[in-house]
Amino acid sequence: MALVDMVHGLNSPKLRLIRIEVLVFLGVVGLFVLLILGSYRRRSSCEAVKMTIWVAYAASIPMVSYTLGLMQSSPYKNSLFSVWAIILFIFLGSADSFSAYSLLDNDDWKRFYLKQLIESFWVGEDEQNPRVEPPEYHLRYNDDDRAKLVTVQDIWNCNGSLLSGGNGGRLKDVCLSMALSKMLNRRFAGFQVLAESNLHKTRDFLFGGLLHGDRCVERAFRVIEVELAFVHDYFYTKYFLIYSSHHLFVTLSFAMVPTCGWLAYKLFQHFLRVPDEDELKFLVNANHRNYDALFTSVTAIAIALLEGLQVYIYLASAWSKVAMISKYVTTDSWNSSVLFSKLIGCITSLRYFRSWEDKLGQYTLLKSFDYKSMNILYHATFSLVNKTKKGRKEDKRVRLSMDVKKTVIETLKKNRGLGQLGNCVISLHANEVYYQLSWSCTTLPTTTHIIMAWHIATTLCEVEDKDQHGIDSTTTTNQHVACSLSRYCAYLVAFAPELLPDHSFVSESIFDALVEEARELLKGKKTMQQRKEALRSQDHGDNRLLVVGGRLANNLIEIEHPGDRWKVLCDFWAEMMLYIAPSNDAKAHLETLPRGGEFITHLWALLAHGGILERPTGPAQNV
Repeated sequence: MALVDMVHGLNSPKLRLIRIEVLVFLGVVGLFVLLILGSYRRRSSCEAVKMTIWVAYAASIPMVSYTLGLMQSSPYKNSLFSVWAIILFIFLGSADSFSAYSLLDNDDWKRFYLKQLIESFWVGEDEQNPRVEPPEYHLRYNDDDRAKLVTVQDIWNCNGSLLSGGNGGRLKDVCLSMALSKMLNRRFAGFQVLAESNLHKTRDFLFGGLLHGDRCVERAFRVIEVELAFVHDYFYTKYFLIYSSHHLFVTLSFAMVPTCGWLAYKLFQHFLRVPDEDELKFLVNANHRNYDALFTSVTAIAIALLEGLQVYIYLASAWSKVAMISKYVTTDSWNSSVLFSKLIGCITSLRYFRSWEDKLGQYTLLKSFDYKSMNILYHATFSLVNKTKKGRKEDKRVRLSMDVKKTVIETLKKNRGLGQLGNCVISLHANEVYYQLSWSCTTLPTTTHIIMAWHIATTLCEVEDKDQHGIDSTTTTNQHVACSLSRYCAYLVAFAPELLPDHSFVSESIFDALVEEARELLKGKKTMQQRKEALRSQDHGDNRLLVVGGRLANNLIEIEHPGDRWKVLCDFWAEMMLYIAPSNDAKAHLETLPRGGEFITHLWALLAHGGILERPTGPAQNV
């Protein structure tokens, strides 16, 4: 009987109203989470951020459906229900709330077909009617269609003050990033070979264009960063649809701000008036005040602020910049007007989050091999969080320095000058240590073996030179680059093997075996110095990978001058990054974008625009 009374009590009108209000409040919180963290997630690898976004994303539709059901089944009709329903639909329809959390969400065919239907109405390219003519069967656009297109050349040829001023180069590069993202999307659509990859002008675009000039490194990675931001937004958000709608959605968001402000004012007036007797029966607090109206008024103000923030986020996005620059280029009255140029310049100067984390994941085997996680989150979330395996403890991420970028790009340009993209032996030739060290690249069976052997050797060299004094700045820079890339490649083996040349199962198996080797050979060795001495003194006939790394370290330490040793290691790891970056597994790279991005993905995109789509299968590949 008590249980029945409790159930009836929970279903009383006032408690039902409280439940509805709590759910509406959670909807506003969810909107805030998706708006802020949804834009932030592409530059964060934090698990807490990803889990928070996932909860808000996964709970949105069930929560809205349940709340609307409570309203419909309510024995009374509150005049504020319609306002709350609109708030919930705003939660579902925001620019980030209904985006895909992962690529698996795009396998929902009904949603996919609906998306295609919407895009067929909005995307300007779908309005064009290209002809397919023999014998080449190329798509040919008529003159009217061509006149509607804004090309990169049109933007470069524009003489307006906006694009010829100090910030004009950066704005042009944003448009270039958009064009490149459309080309890169073909890789994600399943095209393994791009038509332009074998053309000489494709190589010229990379080496004579992006990688030409004094500040080419900063510019090249900035262009690729914005390009991958476009790719991320295309697959994971609705910004592409907003961009294609000629600012309809932005206009609606602008209109929402004063509308919500007016609604909040009217509801506050409603709160101040004394309710009649019929209303008092259904109020949460019958203290002669309609607190439901006050709650809704505050909620409307929050929605107005969030809509204003959403407008700012879009105006500060690269999509908005491209839209305004395209209009600017094609409208003579705009590009000839100083006032319009300054106005658009002010809008395009707005800033928001960086497009990616701009950090390198780091892992050191000889520090973390004995790590064993309690997997508390794994058990607490009923396997929603992945289980951490033995020996996998990530080091603190480090900022991707300009020294690392410059070293990799200089290696690419130098190898291109030689007409080759090597599989990690060109640098050994260049440093005249090929005959001493080539065995570590040619005798090991997989790329994972090579990476981990050189990672172990680099770590041991770092320990060996830890107390060295009088090292010049060049050696210090080379050591920083070598250690950063060594730990990054080891991080890829441990945490992102799908981005490497070997099958992920092969890489994981090799790594797991290596962890067990380390636990056996280095048992009881607590300091890095003890571990270094143990590995360097192993029998040379032992072919276990950990011992191979120690033997390679011995060969490197035999190079008398530390500067020469770190030059060898720096050049090797730069070449290794270029060797492992080309890949046909575009999906693996696409999946890195919403979780902070990866440096190897930026290199993958950069090389693709130079026609380098695959890793060399022999000693070297012409580029």
